Amino acid sequence: MGVYNLLCPLLLTSFLQLHILTGACVSIATGFIGLPASVSVSESTRPRSVVVEFQVQSSSLLPTVNILSVNPELAVFETPIVNPTDVSGIFNVQIVLNGSLDYEKASMVSVRLGLVTSSGSVEQTFHISVVDENNTPQCEPLFQLPGVEVHVPENLPVPVTLYTVLASDADRNDTLSFSISQVLPNSSKGQFHVSAGGSIISSQPFDYHTGPREFMLSVVVRDKQGANCTGTVRIKVLKVYNLPLDLLLVSQNVSIFENQGPEDIVAIVRANLTIPDVFYTFVKDYPHFKIGREDGIIRTAYNLDLEAERALAHSVLLVRAYSVALERSATATVTVNVLDVNEFPPFCSPSVFVLEVSETTEVGSSLGSLTCVDIDISNQSVSLTLVDNRLALLKFRLKDGQLLVNNTLNYDSAEMATNNFQYEATILATDTGTPPLTSQVRVLVSVTPVNEHDPVFQTLFFSVPEGTRPGTAVGTVVARDTDWPFDNIRYSITTGDAMFTIDPEGGELYLGGELDFEEQQVYVVGVQAEDYDQDMDRTNRKRGTVDITVQVENVNDNAPVCDPISYESTIFSTLSNKLPILSLSCADADSDRLTATITNGAAVDRFLMTGLSLVSKNVFSYVVDGVYDRTMFEVTISVSDGRHHTEAVAYIYVVPWTTTVPTTTTTTTTTTAKPPQVVTVMSDYWDPEPWFVVVVTVTGVLLLLVTSLLIWAILSRVYGWGPKDEPEPPSNKTEEIGKMNTEVSQNGASENDQASLDGTLSLSKVSIQDDLMRFDGKAQDPVSGRSYLFNSSTGERRWL
Repeated sequence: MGVYNLLCPLLLTSFLQLHILTGACVSIATGFIGLPASVSVSESTRPRSVVVEFQVQSSSLLPTVNILSVNPELAVFETPIVNPTDVSGIFNVQIVLNGSLDYEKASMVSVRLGLVTSSGSVEQTFHISVVDENNTPQCEPLFQLPGVEVHVPENLPVPVTLYTVLASDADRNDTLSFSISQVLPNSSKGQFHVSAGGSIISSQPFDYHTGPREFMLSVVVRDKQGANCTGTVRIKVLKVYNLPLDLLLVSQNVSIFENQGPEDIVAIVRANLTIPDVFYTFVKDYPHFKIGREDGIIRTAYNLDLEAERALAHSVLLVRAYSVALERSATATVTVNVLDVNEFPPFCSPSVFVLEVSETTEVGSSLGSLTCVDIDISNQSVSLTLVDNRLALLKFRLKDGQLLVNNTLNYDSAEMATNNFQYEATILATDTGTPPLTSQVRVLVSVTPVNEHDPVFQTLFFSVPEGTRPGTAVGTVVARDTDWPFDNIRYSITTGDAMFTIDPEGGELYLGGELDFEEQQVYVVGVQAEDYDQDMDRTNRKRGTVDITVQVENVNDNAPVCDPISYESTIFSTLSNKLPILSLSCADADSDRLTATITNGAAVDRFLMTGLSLVSKNVFSYVVDGVYDRTMFEVTISVSDGRHHTEAVAYIYVVPWTTTVPTTTTTTTTTTAKPPQVVTVMSDYWDPEPWFVVVVTVTGVLLLLVTSLLIWAILSRVYGWGPKDEPEPPSNKTEEIGKMNTEVSQNGASENDQASLDGTLSLSKVSIQDDLMRFDGKAQDPVSGRSYLFNSSTGERRWL
C-alpha cells in the first residue's frame, strides 16, 4: 500500500475511478461484501438451493472461498461457487445446500468462511436460522403399500382389537389423530372405529356364513397441521368349526428370567402335525409378546424388565390355532411367569457419611441414619455390616440403621494427625438375591478438638551459681499438655522477684540481674503455663501454675576483710618464739577458711604466721658486743580465702632486755595512727577468641625460630663454629676495662658487707674488718635458707 501511495498521489474519490485505475496504481483490499450476519432458511428447502449469495473483493484473478467450519457439524453444504462480475476485483459467491436441514436436529447453524488470495486470507462467520416446517406423519411402509392383512376367526368375542396402526411424526410436541375414511362394503361402516392410539376395533361380531367375509378399511393419520399419511387394512373372517384342532399342549405354565432381551423364546404352541396349513395368532393383543404365525413360537417383543413394569411378573396368553384348509381352530392357554434377576445392588441413602463431630461426643450418640433398599422386586431385605479400619476399630456401631458412637473418640494422637484427624469406616449393604450383591457406604468422621487437659509441670527446682552473668539461662521450665498439638504452651511469670525472665515459647528461665548468695539464697518464681490453639473455640484455654525454686549456689566472690588492717605491737626481746605476738581480726563473707602469709622479705626471715597469729621464728638477740637484731619491724601480711586476698600491716617494736631467760610477757598496743589501707586482689578469667590463640601460637613459633637462629649465630662466633679469623692482640683499652671491672667488683663487695652489718639500732664504732673477726663460722638457716655468721664461743650471729 505504501508503494502504491508513493507512485499514485492522486486522490481517487469514486468507486468507479478505483476500478478504472485497477492494476495501475491502486491496491484492492481483500474482504467480504454484503455477507449478512444471519439468514433464515426453511427446513423444507430442497438440496441444490442457494442459501445465501454475496460478493467478495480480491486482487486475485480467481479467489478461493472455503467453508472452514460448520457448527454443529452438518454435511449439508457444497463448496462455495465463486463467479467473476463485470467489475474488476469483485466476485459473486453462492452458498448451496447439498442436503436437507432439520429443525429438530439443529435450529441454528454457524458457518465460518475463509477467503484465500495471493495476498492473504480473511475469515467471516454468518448464521443460518432454520425455520421449522411441519413434517408429514410417517406410516409403516407395509401399512401404506400394499396394506396389511388381518385374519379374524368368526367367533372372536367383541369388542376386539384387530390391528394397531404404527405411525410417527418428527415434529416436536406434535400429536397424531387417526380416522377411518372408507369401509368396504359400505354396509359395515358402523362396525369399525379407531381409537386415539390407532387401534382398529370391531364392535360387532363376525359371521362367516351370513356376513361379509372380507373388509377393506382406509385409515388416515393426520397431525395438527393437517399433514397426513394413509394406509389400508384388509380383514378376512375365518370360519370356525365346531370340532377344534388337536393341540399337543392345550395348557402350559412356563417361567422365564427377565432381561433376556427381545426375541427370547417363551413357549411353543403346536397343533397335531398331521393337520395341514395351521396358523397361530393371539386371541387378544399382548404387547409384551409376539407369536410366529406359522411355527407357533411365542417370543418376547422387547426386553422384559420387572423393575420397570411389575405387571410382567404374571401373564396369561390365549393362542388361537386354526387351519384354513379344514376350517377348524383351537385355543391354547400359556401362563408366563417372569422371574426376577438380581441385577441391582442395594441403593443406600446417604451414599456416603461425611460428618464432623467433637472428640467429646458421648458414647451412644447417633451420628445419622442409613436407609438401604433393593429395587429388585424379589429382594425385600438388606443386611448392614460395619467394617472398621485399624484406627476406627470399635469406635462406631450400627443399630437399626443408626450409626452410633461406640467408644470414646480421640483427637489427641499423632496417629490421628497423620490421618487428618478423621476416622474411616465402610458400611456394607448386602441383598438376599442370588448371587448376593453388595453396596458400600463410606463413613468419614472428622473429629474436632476440645481443650480438655490442663498443662502439668515437670520441673520444680533449679540451682545457679551466684556469679552467673545476667541473661544466662538458669534452666528450662517444662510443662506437658496431652491435648493435640502436644505441649502447645506459652509460659509467663506471675509472681516472684523481677530477677528472672522466661521465654514464652521455649520455657527457658533467664537471669535478669546479679545474684548474691550472701544477700539471698533462695528465690521462688511463680510460672504459669497456658495452652493455645487446641480447641475450635480459640478462647478456650487451660492454665497451670507452679512455684519454681531457684537455689543460689555460693561462690567465693568476696575478698577477706580485716578490721583493722594496721596493727602495732611492742614486745620484749625475751618473748618466747612460741608465743603469738599479735592476732589478726579478719573475716570472709563467703565463710571460707582464711590463711595468712608474710609477703615482705625481711619479715619472712624473722616471723611466721600460725593461723592468723604472728609469731617469731626465734628469739631476738641483743647481747652486748654481739650481733644485734632490729628493734622495729614492718610486717606485710596477705590474708587469703583461696581465691581473693587482702593485705594487713603489722608494726612490731622490740624492747631489748638483758635477761637471759625468755619472758612470756607480751604487751600489744593497737594504733590507728596510719590510715587503713585495704588491698583486694581479684583474679580475672581471660577467655581469648580462637583466632587470637592461633595468631599468638604462630607468632611464638616464629619468635622461637628467630631466637634460635640468633643464638646459633652468636655461639658460632664465640666458639669458632663459624669461619676461623686470626686472633688479635689485646689492646690497652681491654686491659683498662678489666681493671675497671675489678675495681667495681671490689667496691660492690665492700658495699654489700657494709649493708650486711647494718640492721641494728646501735652500731659499733670499730672497723668492719675487726668486727668480722669476731665470727669463726658460717651457717644457713634451714627455714628461710638465708646465710649468717656465728661465734661458736659466745653464740653471737650476724645475718648476711
